[in-house]
Amino acid sequence: MATDGHRDLFADWSATLADLSATGALLGWDRETGMPRGGAEARARQMGTLSALHHRELVRADAGEAIAALAEGDLDADTAAMVAWARRERDRATQVPEELVRELSEARSRAVSVWLDARPRDDDAAYLDGLRPVVDLTRRYAEAVRGDAAELSDALLDDYEPGATAGELEPLLDELAAGVRPLVEPATAASPPPLPEAIWPADAQVALAREVGAMIGFDLERGAIARSAHPFTTSIGAGDVRFTTRVDEADPVSNIRAVLHEAGHALYEQGLPERLAGTFAHDAPSLGAHESQSLFWENHVGRTDGFWRSLEPTLRALFPEAMGTVGIDRLARTSRRVQPSLIRVEADEVTYNLHIVLRFRLELALVRGDLPLDELPGAFDDGMEELLGLRPPRPGDGVMQDIHWPQGLIGYFPTYSLGHLYAAQLAETAAREAGPLSDLAAEGSFAPILDFLRRAVHSRARLVRTDELMRDANGAGLATAPFIEHLRRQYLREP
Repeated sequence: MATDGHRDLFADWSATLADLSATGALLGWDRETGMPRGGAEARARQMGTLSALHHRELVRADAGEAIAALAEGDLDADTAAMVAWARRERDRATQVPEELVRELSEARSRAVSVWLDARPRDDDAAYLDGLRPVVDLTRRYAEAVRGDAAELSDALLDDYEPGATAGELEPLLDELAAGVRPLVEPATAASPPPLPEAIWPADAQVALAREVGAMIGFDLERGAIARSAHPFTTSIGAGDVRFTTRVDEADPVSNIRAVLHEAGHALYEQGLPERLAGTFAHDAPSLGAHESQSLFWENHVGRTDGFWRSLEPTLRALFPEAMGTVGIDRLARTSRRVQPSLIRVEADEVTYNLHIVLRFRLELALVRGDLPLDELPGAFDDGMEELLGLRPPRPGDGVMQDIHWPQGLIGYFPTYSLGHLYAAQLAETAAREAGPLSDLAAEGSFAPILDFLRRAVHSRARLVRTDELMRDANGAGLATAPFIEHLRRQYLREP
Protein backbone atom coordinates (compact mmCIF):
# COMPACT_ATOMS: atom_id res chain seq x y z
CA MET A 1 0.00 0.00 0.00
CA ALA A 2 1.31 3.44 -0.94
CA THR A 3 2.09 5.85 1.87
CA ASP A 4 2.88 9.55 1.97
CA GLY A 5 6.49 8.50 2.31
CA HIS A 6 6.31 6.59 -0.96
CA ARG A 7 4.73 9.58 -2.70
CA ASP A 8 7.31 12.03 -1.35
CA LEU A 9 10.22 9.76 -2.24
CA PHE A 10 8.86 9.24 -5.74
CA ALA A 11 8.41 12.98 -6.29
CA ASP A 12 11.90 13.85 -4.97
CA TRP A 13 13.51 11.03 -6.96
CA SER A 14 11.77 12.10 -10.19
CA ALA A 15 12.81 15.72 -9.69
CA THR A 16 16.43 14.76 -9.00
CA LEU A 17 16.58 12.74 -12.21
CA ALA A 18 15.06 15.64 -14.14
CA ASP A 19 17.72 17.98 -12.72
CA LEU A 20 20.53 15.59 -13.66
CA SER A 21 19.15 15.29 -17.20
CA ALA A 22 18.87 19.06 -17.49
CA THR A 23 22.48 19.47 -16.37
CA GLY A 24 23.59 16.99 -19.01
CA ALA A 25 21.61 18.92 -21.61
CA LEU A 26 23.35 22.13 -20.56
CA LEU A 27 26.79 20.51 -20.89
CA GLY A 28 25.80 19.23 -24.32
CA TRP A 29 24.56 22.66 -25.40
CA ASP A 30 27.84 24.22 -24.35
CA ARG A 31 29.85 21.53 -26.13
CA GLU A 32 28.08 22.31 -29.41
CA THR A 33 27.93 26.10 -29.13
CA GLY A 34 30.80 27.43 -27.03
CA MET A 35 33.27 24.89 -25.66
CA PRO A 36 36.87 25.25 -26.87
CA ARG A 37 38.30 22.20 -28.59
CA GLY A 38 40.76 21.70 -25.77
CA GLY A 39 37.91 20.93 -23.40
CA ALA A 40 36.75 17.83 -25.28
CA GLU A 41 38.38 15.18 -23.09
CA ALA A 42 37.39 16.85 -19.82
CA ARG A 43 33.84 17.28 -21.10
CA ALA A 44 33.69 13.59 -22.01
CA ARG A 45 34.64 12.68 -18.45
CA GLN A 46 32.16 15.15 -16.98
CA MET A 47 29.31 13.80 -19.09
CA GLY A 48 30.36 10.25 -18.26
CA THR A 49 30.28 11.04 -14.55
CA LEU A 50 26.91 12.71 -14.86
CA SER A 51 25.47 9.75 -16.80
CA ALA A 52 26.76 7.37 -14.14
CA LEU A 53 25.20 9.47 -11.38
CA HIS A 54 21.90 9.57 -13.29
CA HIS A 55 21.98 5.80 -13.70
CA ARG A 56 22.85 5.27 -10.03
CA GLU A 57 19.92 7.43 -9.00
CA LEU A 58 17.57 5.76 -11.47
CA VAL A 59 18.15 2.24 -10.15
CA ARG A 60 17.82 3.07 -6.44
CA ALA A 61 16.12 0.18 -4.66
CA ASP A 62 13.84 2.39 -2.56
CA ALA A 63 12.60 4.09 -5.73
CA GLY A 64 11.61 0.69 -7.07
CA GLU A 65 9.71 0.01 -3.85
CA ALA A 66 7.89 3.34 -4.11
CA ILE A 67 6.95 2.69 -7.74
CA ALA A 68 5.58 -0.74 -6.88
CA ALA A 69 3.56 0.62 -3.97
CA LEU A 70 2.12 3.50 -6.00
CA ALA A 71 1.25 1.23 -8.93
CA GLU A 72 -1.05 -0.80 -6.67
CA GLY A 73 -3.12 2.23 -5.74
CA ASP A 74 -5.97 4.15 -7.37
CA LEU A 75 -4.11 6.85 -9.31
CA ASP A 76 -5.26 9.88 -11.27
CA ALA A 77 -4.27 10.03 -14.95
CA ASP A 78 -1.23 12.25 -14.38
CA THR A 79 0.23 10.11 -11.60
CA ALA A 80 -0.54 6.88 -13.42
CA ALA A 81 1.46 8.10 -16.42
CA MET A 82 4.34 9.26 -14.21
CA VAL A 83 4.50 5.88 -12.49
CA ALA A 84 4.19 3.86 -15.70
CA TRP A 85 7.00 5.74 -17.45
CA ALA A 86 9.14 5.65 -14.29
CA ARG A 87 8.74 1.89 -14.05
CA ARG A 88 9.63 1.47 -17.72
CA GLU A 89 12.77 3.63 -17.46
CA ARG A 90 13.92 2.10 -14.18
CA ASP A 91 13.32 -1.48 -15.33
CA ARG A 92 15.45 -0.89 -18.42
CA ALA A 93 18.17 0.85 -16.40
CA THR A 94 18.47 -1.99 -13.90
CA GLN A 95 19.55 -4.23 -16.77
CA VAL A 96 22.54 -2.00 -17.61
CA PRO A 97 25.72 -1.99 -15.48
CA GLU A 98 26.77 1.46 -14.32
CA GLU A 99 30.23 1.02 -15.81
CA LEU A 100 28.67 0.43 -19.25
CA VAL A 101 26.64 3.62 -18.86
CA ARG A 102 29.80 5.57 -18.06
CA GLU A 103 31.81 3.99 -20.89
CA LEU A 104 29.08 4.64 -23.44
CA SER A 105 28.62 8.26 -22.40
CA GLU A 106 32.36 8.94 -22.59
CA ALA A 107 32.65 7.18 -25.95
CA ARG A 108 29.79 9.24 -27.36
CA SER A 109 31.26 12.52 -26.16
CA ARG A 110 34.68 11.64 -27.59
CA ALA A 111 33.15 10.52 -30.88
CA VAL A 112 31.28 13.82 -31.25
CA SER A 113 34.51 15.74 -30.67
CA VAL A 114 36.29 13.54 -33.22
CA TRP A 115 33.44 14.11 -35.69
CA LEU A 116 33.60 17.88 -35.26
CA ASP A 117 37.33 17.80 -36.04
CA ALA A 118 37.40 15.05 -38.68
CA ARG A 119 34.47 16.03 -40.90
CA PRO A 120 36.01 19.25 -42.26
CA ARG A 121 39.17 17.26 -43.05
CA ASP A 122 37.29 14.32 -44.66
CA ASP A 123 39.19 12.04 -42.31
CA ASP A 124 36.92 9.01 -42.41
CA ALA A 125 39.57 6.82 -40.76
CA ALA A 126 39.54 9.03 -37.65
CA TYR A 127 35.75 9.12 -37.80
CA LEU A 128 35.52 5.32 -37.81
CA ASP A 129 38.05 5.07 -34.97
CA GLY A 130 35.85 7.35 -32.88
CA LEU A 131 32.64 5.58 -33.93
CA ARG A 132 33.86 2.01 -33.34
CA PRO A 133 33.59 2.01 -29.52
CA VAL A 134 30.18 3.71 -29.76
CA VAL A 135 28.84 0.94 -32.00
CA ASP A 136 30.41 -1.82 -29.88
CA LEU A 137 29.12 -0.38 -26.61
CA THR A 138 25.69 0.30 -28.10
CA ARG A 139 25.42 -3.36 -29.08
CA ARG A 140 26.38 -4.30 -25.50
CA TYR A 141 23.70 -1.93 -24.22
CA ALA A 142 21.12 -3.47 -26.55
CA GLU A 143 22.05 -6.96 -25.34
CA ALA A 144 21.55 -5.80 -21.75
CA VAL A 145 18.05 -4.36 -22.28
CA ARG A 146 16.88 -6.72 -25.00
CA GLY A 147 14.55 -8.81 -22.88
CA ASP A 148 12.22 -10.76 -25.16
CA ALA A 149 12.71 -8.42 -28.16
CA ALA A 150 12.97 -10.27 -31.46
CA GLU A 151 16.32 -8.66 -32.30
CA LEU A 152 18.87 -6.20 -30.93
CA SER A 153 17.61 -3.37 -33.13
CA ASP A 154 14.21 -3.55 -31.45
CA ALA A 155 15.85 -2.80 -28.10
CA LEU A 156 17.47 0.32 -29.58
CA LEU A 157 14.35 1.47 -31.43
CA ASP A 158 12.40 1.19 -28.19
CA ASP A 159 14.52 3.94 -26.64
CA TYR A 160 13.23 6.45 -29.18
CA GLU A 161 9.91 5.05 -30.38
CA PRO A 162 8.55 2.83 -27.61
CA GLY A 163 6.99 -0.31 -29.00
CA ALA A 164 8.45 0.08 -32.49
CA THR A 165 10.14 -2.94 -34.04
CA ALA A 166 12.34 -3.48 -37.06
CA GLY A 167 9.82 -6.03 -38.29
CA GLU A 168 7.16 -3.30 -38.50
CA LEU A 169 9.34 -0.41 -39.63
CA GLU A 170 11.17 -2.17 -42.46
CA PRO A 171 8.04 -2.75 -44.58
CA LEU A 172 6.62 0.68 -43.64
CA LEU A 173 9.75 2.50 -44.80
CA ASP A 174 10.00 0.30 -47.90
CA GLU A 175 6.41 1.29 -48.72
CA LEU A 176 7.26 4.93 -48.13
CA ALA A 177 10.30 4.74 -50.41
CA ALA A 178 8.26 3.01 -53.09
CA GLY A 179 5.67 5.79 -52.94
CA VAL A 180 8.24 8.60 -52.99
CA ARG A 181 10.70 7.48 -55.67
CA PRO A 182 8.30 7.88 -58.65
CA LEU A 183 7.67 11.50 -57.59
CA VAL A 184 11.29 12.60 -57.55
CA GLU A 185 11.85 13.04 -61.28
CA PRO A 186 8.62 14.96 -62.12
CA ALA A 187 8.93 17.11 -58.99
CA THR A 188 12.53 17.94 -59.86
CA ALA A 189 11.54 18.84 -63.42
CA ALA A 190 8.82 21.19 -62.15
CA SER A 191 11.15 22.98 -59.72
CA PRO A 192 12.56 26.49 -60.17
CA PRO A 193 16.28 27.09 -60.67
CA PRO A 194 18.43 28.06 -57.66
CA LEU A 195 18.25 31.58 -56.27
CA PRO A 196 20.34 34.19 -58.09
CA GLU A 197 23.65 34.94 -56.42
CA ALA A 198 23.38 37.36 -53.52
CA ILE A 199 24.79 37.82 -50.05
CA TRP A 200 22.42 37.28 -47.15
CA PRO A 201 24.61 38.45 -44.21
CA ALA A 202 25.05 36.03 -41.33
CA ASP A 203 24.28 38.55 -38.59
CA ALA A 204 21.02 39.48 -40.26
CA GLN A 205 20.15 35.79 -40.63
CA VAL A 206 20.65 35.30 -36.90
CA ALA A 207 18.27 38.20 -36.31
CA LEU A 208 15.89 36.60 -38.80
CA ALA A 209 15.98 33.38 -36.79
CA ARG A 210 14.72 35.25 -33.74
CA GLU A 211 12.01 36.97 -35.79
CA VAL A 212 10.75 33.73 -37.32
CA GLY A 213 10.78 31.89 -34.01
CA ALA A 214 8.84 34.65 -32.27
CA MET A 215 6.42 34.98 -35.19
CA ILE A 216 5.15 31.41 -34.82
CA GLY A 217 5.00 31.54 -31.04
CA PHE A 218 8.43 30.67 -29.59
CA ASP A 219 8.74 32.48 -26.25
CA LEU A 220 12.15 34.16 -26.16
CA GLU A 221 11.65 34.95 -22.47
CA ARG A 222 11.77 31.20 -21.86
CA GLY A 223 14.16 30.22 -24.61
CA ALA A 224 17.29 31.02 -26.57
CA ILE A 225 18.62 30.64 -30.13
CA ALA A 226 22.25 30.12 -31.18
CA ARG A 227 24.32 28.76 -34.08
CA SER A 228 25.93 25.32 -34.31
CA ALA A 229 27.39 22.93 -36.87
CA HIS A 230 24.24 20.81 -36.72
CA PRO A 231 20.89 22.38 -35.73
CA PHE A 232 19.33 20.90 -32.59
CA THR A 233 16.92 21.64 -29.76
CA THR A 234 17.40 20.98 -26.06
CA SER A 235 15.45 21.65 -22.89
CA ILE A 236 17.38 22.76 -19.82
CA GLY A 237 14.16 23.06 -17.83
CA ALA A 238 10.51 24.01 -18.10
CA GLY A 239 11.43 27.68 -18.58
CA ASP A 240 14.65 27.23 -20.55
CA VAL A 241 14.22 25.71 -24.01
CA ARG A 242 16.95 26.35 -26.58
CA PHE A 243 17.57 25.63 -30.24
CA THR A 244 20.25 26.31 -32.81
CA THR A 245 20.36 26.98 -36.52
CA ARG A 246 23.10 27.14 -39.10
CA VAL A 247 23.62 29.92 -41.61
CA ASP A 248 24.60 29.91 -45.29
CA GLU A 249 25.15 33.45 -46.55
CA ALA A 250 24.20 32.35 -50.07
CA ASP A 251 20.87 30.79 -49.05
CA PRO A 252 18.43 32.24 -46.48
CA VAL A 253 15.89 29.49 -47.14
CA SER A 254 18.00 26.81 -45.45
CA ASN A 255 18.24 28.92 -42.28
CA ILE A 256 14.50 29.59 -42.25
CA ARG A 257 13.75 25.90 -42.70
CA ALA A 258 16.13 25.00 -39.87
CA VAL A 259 14.53 27.59 -37.59
CA LEU A 260 11.02 26.37 -38.32
CA HIS A 261 12.09 22.78 -37.76
CA GLU A 262 13.86 23.40 -34.47
CA ALA A 263 11.25 25.90 -33.30
CA GLY A 264 8.66 23.18 -33.84
CA HIS A 265 10.55 21.02 -31.36
CA ALA A 266 10.97 23.97 -29.02
CA LEU A 267 7.28 24.92 -29.13
CA TYR A 268 6.45 21.37 -28.11
CA GLU A 269 8.79 21.65 -25.12
CA GLN A 270 7.37 25.05 -24.17
CA GLY A 271 3.84 23.68 -24.50
CA LEU A 272 4.23 20.74 -22.15
CA PRO A 273 2.03 21.19 -19.03
CA GLU A 274 3.94 22.88 -16.24
CA ARG A 275 2.13 20.72 -13.68
CA LEU A 276 4.13 17.77 -15.01
CA ALA A 277 7.56 19.49 -14.80
CA GLY A 278 10.17 17.43 -13.00
CA THR A 279 8.32 14.16 -13.65
CA PHE A 280 8.61 11.30 -16.11
CA ALA A 281 5.44 12.51 -17.86
CA HIS A 282 6.89 15.91 -18.81
CA ASP A 283 8.01 14.83 -22.27
CA ALA A 284 6.77 13.59 -25.62
CA PRO A 285 5.70 9.94 -25.74
CA SER A 286 8.20 9.28 -28.55
CA LEU A 287 10.60 11.04 -30.87
CA GLY A 288 8.26 10.36 -33.78
CA ALA A 289 5.69 12.50 -31.98
CA HIS A 290 8.34 15.17 -31.42
CA GLU A 291 9.41 15.11 -35.06
CA SER A 292 5.81 15.52 -36.15
CA GLN A 293 5.86 18.99 -34.63
CA SER A 294 9.09 20.16 -36.25
CA LEU A 295 8.06 18.79 -39.64
CA PHE A 296 4.57 20.26 -39.34
CA TRP A 297 6.00 23.78 -39.06
CA GLU A 298 8.83 23.29 -41.53
CA ASN A 299 6.83 21.63 -44.31
CA HIS A 300 3.12 22.24 -43.87
CA VAL A 301 3.42 25.89 -42.82
CA GLY A 302 6.88 27.04 -43.90
CA ARG A 303 6.62 25.95 -47.53
CA THR A 304 3.27 27.65 -48.18
CA ASP A 305 2.91 30.85 -50.20
CA GLY A 306 1.07 32.38 -47.26
CA PHE A 307 3.99 31.96 -44.89
CA TRP A 308 6.37 33.74 -47.24
CA ARG A 309 3.94 36.60 -47.82
CA SER A 310 3.73 37.14 -44.07
CA LEU A 311 7.54 37.09 -43.82
CA GLU A 312 8.15 39.53 -46.67
CA PRO A 313 8.27 42.78 -44.60
CA THR A 314 10.83 41.25 -42.24
CA LEU A 315 12.99 40.02 -45.11
CA ARG A 316 12.94 43.41 -46.83
CA ALA A 317 13.92 45.16 -43.60
CA LEU A 318 16.81 42.80 -42.83
CA PHE A 319 18.08 42.17 -46.38
CA PRO A 320 17.29 45.25 -48.49
CA GLU A 321 20.06 44.58 -51.02
CA ALA A 322 19.46 40.85 -51.51
CA MET A 323 15.68 41.29 -51.64
CA GLY A 324 16.21 43.75 -54.44
CA THR A 325 17.34 40.83 -56.63
CA VAL A 326 14.63 38.32 -55.74
CA GLY A 327 10.90 38.58 -55.13
CA ILE A 328 8.91 36.89 -52.39
CA ASP A 329 7.18 34.59 -54.88
CA ARG A 330 10.56 33.31 -55.99
CA LEU A 331 11.59 32.64 -52.39
CA ALA A 332 8.33 30.76 -51.79
CA ARG A 333 8.90 28.61 -54.86
CA THR A 334 12.51 28.04 -53.81
CA SER A 335 11.30 26.68 -50.47
CA ARG A 336 9.56 23.98 -52.50
CA ARG A 337 12.48 23.32 -54.81
CA VAL A 338 13.17 19.62 -55.36
CA GLN A 339 16.70 18.61 -56.19
CA PRO A 340 18.23 15.32 -55.02
CA SER A 341 21.17 16.29 -52.84
CA LEU A 342 23.92 14.66 -50.84
CA ILE A 343 23.20 16.34 -47.50
CA ARG A 344 20.22 15.08 -45.48
CA VAL A 345 19.64 18.28 -43.51
CA GLU A 346 19.48 20.24 -46.77
CA ALA A 347 17.24 17.71 -48.54
CA ASP A 348 13.89 18.75 -49.94
CA GLU A 349 10.66 17.31 -48.60
CA VAL A 350 10.26 14.86 -51.48
CA THR A 351 13.66 13.19 -51.25
CA TYR A 352 14.28 13.54 -47.51
CA ASN A 353 12.88 10.18 -46.49
CA LEU A 354 15.11 8.37 -48.97
CA HIS A 355 18.02 9.59 -46.82
CA ILE A 356 16.29 8.08 -43.78
CA VAL A 357 15.63 4.77 -45.50
CA LEU A 358 19.34 4.52 -46.33
CA ARG A 359 20.45 5.23 -42.76
CA PHE A 360 17.91 2.84 -41.28
CA ARG A 361 19.03 0.02 -43.56
CA LEU A 362 22.67 0.65 -42.65
CA GLU A 363 21.90 0.77 -38.93
CA LEU A 364 20.09 -2.54 -39.11
CA ALA A 365 23.01 -4.09 -40.99
CA LEU A 366 25.52 -2.77 -38.44
CA VAL A 367 23.57 -3.95 -35.42
CA ARG A 368 22.75 -7.32 -37.00
CA GLY A 369 26.43 -7.83 -37.77
CA ASP A 370 25.82 -7.96 -41.52
CA LEU A 371 27.97 -4.90 -42.23
CA PRO A 372 31.52 -4.51 -40.85
CA LEU A 373 32.12 -0.97 -39.65
CA ASP A 374 35.09 -0.52 -41.99
CA GLU A 375 32.72 -1.07 -44.93
CA LEU A 376 30.22 1.55 -43.74
CA PRO A 377 31.57 4.46 -45.87
CA GLY A 378 31.38 2.43 -49.07
CA ALA A 379 27.96 1.02 -48.22
CA PHE A 380 26.73 4.53 -47.53
CA ASP A 381 27.98 5.76 -50.90
CA ASP A 382 26.44 2.76 -52.70
CA GLY A 383 23.10 3.34 -50.98
CA MET A 384 23.08 7.02 -51.89
CA GLU A 385 23.67 6.10 -55.51
CA GLU A 386 20.89 3.50 -55.47
CA LEU A 387 18.22 5.60 -53.77
CA LEU A 388 19.08 9.13 -54.90
CA GLY A 389 21.24 8.67 -57.98
CA LEU A 390 24.13 10.54 -56.35
CA ARG A 391 27.54 9.39 -55.13
CA PRO A 392 29.30 11.44 -52.44
CA PRO A 393 32.65 12.78 -53.70
CA ARG A 394 34.05 13.07 -50.18
CA PRO A 395 33.36 11.48 -46.76
CA GLY A 396 32.23 14.79 -45.28
CA ASP A 397 29.31 14.77 -47.71
CA GLY A 398 28.74 11.06 -47.20
CA VAL A 399 28.85 8.88 -44.12
CA MET A 400 30.32 11.62 -41.94
CA GLN A 401 27.65 14.23 -42.55
CA ASP A 402 25.41 13.42 -39.55
CA ILE A 403 26.19 13.78 -35.87
CA HIS A 404 23.69 11.10 -34.82
CA TRP A 405 25.87 7.98 -34.97
CA PRO A 406 28.78 9.61 -33.07
CA GLN A 407 26.16 10.64 -30.50
CA GLY A 408 25.16 7.00 -30.20
CA LEU A 409 21.65 7.63 -31.56
CA ILE A 410 21.40 4.29 -33.34
CA GLY A 411 17.72 3.59 -33.86
CA TYR A 412 16.85 7.30 -33.95
CA PHE A 413 16.65 7.92 -37.70
CA PRO A 414 13.29 6.17 -38.36
CA THR A 415 11.61 8.68 -36.05
CA TYR A 416 12.11 11.32 -38.77
CA SER A 417 10.03 9.32 -41.24
CA LEU A 418 7.39 8.60 -38.62
CA GLY A 419 7.33 12.34 -37.95
CA HIS A 420 6.68 13.06 -41.64
CA LEU A 421 3.76 10.66 -41.66
CA TYR A 422 2.25 11.99 -38.43
CA ALA A 423 2.74 15.61 -39.54
CA ALA A 424 0.86 15.05 -42.80
CA GLN A 425 -2.08 13.61 -40.90
CA LEU A 426 -2.01 16.42 -38.33
CA ALA A 427 -1.92 19.03 -41.12
CA GLU A 428 -5.08 17.58 -42.65
CA THR A 429 -6.82 17.76 -39.27
CA ALA A 430 -5.54 21.27 -38.51
CA ALA A 431 -6.80 22.55 -41.86
CA ARG A 432 -10.26 21.13 -41.15
CA GLU A 433 -10.41 22.56 -37.64
CA ALA A 434 -8.52 25.86 -37.89
CA GLY A 435 -8.69 26.66 -41.61
CA PRO A 436 -6.32 26.40 -44.61
CA LEU A 437 -2.79 26.71 -43.25
CA SER A 438 -1.50 28.90 -46.08
CA ASP A 439 -4.38 31.36 -45.61
CA LEU A 440 -3.80 31.57 -41.87
CA ALA A 441 -0.08 32.10 -42.38
CA ALA A 442 -0.69 34.85 -44.96
CA GLU A 443 -2.72 36.73 -42.37
CA GLY A 444 -0.03 36.24 -39.74
CA SER A 445 -2.55 34.14 -37.82
CA PHE A 446 -0.21 31.52 -36.44
CA ALA A 447 -1.96 31.41 -33.05
CA PRO A 448 -4.87 29.22 -34.25
CA ILE A 449 -2.36 26.74 -35.68
CA LEU A 450 -0.35 26.66 -32.47
CA ASP A 451 -3.56 26.42 -30.42
CA PHE A 452 -4.55 23.30 -32.35
CA LEU A 453 -1.16 21.69 -31.71
CA ARG A 454 -1.23 22.70 -28.04
CA ARG A 455 -4.64 21.06 -27.63
CA ALA A 456 -4.11 17.98 -29.77
CA VAL A 457 -0.48 17.16 -28.94
CA HIS A 458 1.49 19.35 -26.52
CA SER A 459 -0.97 19.37 -23.64
CA ARG A 460 -1.12 15.59 -23.58
CA ALA A 461 2.62 15.21 -22.95
CA ARG A 462 3.33 11.56 -22.08
CA LEU A 463 -0.12 10.89 -20.69
CA VAL A 464 -0.86 8.54 -23.62
CA ARG A 465 1.25 6.55 -26.07
CA THR A 466 1.99 7.99 -29.50
CA ASP A 467 -0.40 5.73 -31.41
CA GLU A 468 -3.27 6.75 -29.14
CA LEU A 469 -2.23 10.41 -29.23
CA MET A 470 -2.23 10.52 -33.02
CA ARG A 471 -5.39 8.46 -33.39
CA ASP A 472 -7.20 10.84 -31.03
CA ALA A 473 -5.89 13.85 -32.96
CA ASN A 474 -6.53 12.51 -36.46
CA GLY A 475 -9.18 9.86 -36.10
CA ALA A 476 -7.00 7.39 -38.00
CA GLY A 477 -4.00 5.15 -37.53
CA LEU A 478 -0.56 5.64 -39.03
CA ALA A 479 -0.46 5.44 -42.84
CA THR A 480 1.78 6.55 -45.70
CA ALA A 481 -1.05 7.66 -48.03
CA PRO A 482 -1.72 11.14 -46.52
CA PHE A 483 1.96 12.05 -46.84
CA ILE A 484 2.23 10.83 -50.44
CA GLU A 485 -0.96 12.72 -51.32
CA HIS A 486 0.48 15.84 -49.70
CA LEU A 487 3.62 15.55 -51.86
CA ARG A 488 1.50 15.19 -54.99
CA ARG A 489 -0.51 18.31 -54.14
CA GLN A 490 2.48 20.35 -53.03
CA TYR A 491 5.00 19.48 -55.73
CA LEU A 492 3.07 18.12 -58.70
CA ARG A 493 0.08 20.43 -58.16
CA GLU A 494 -2.33 17.53 -58.37
CA PRO A 495 -5.76 18.18 -56.85
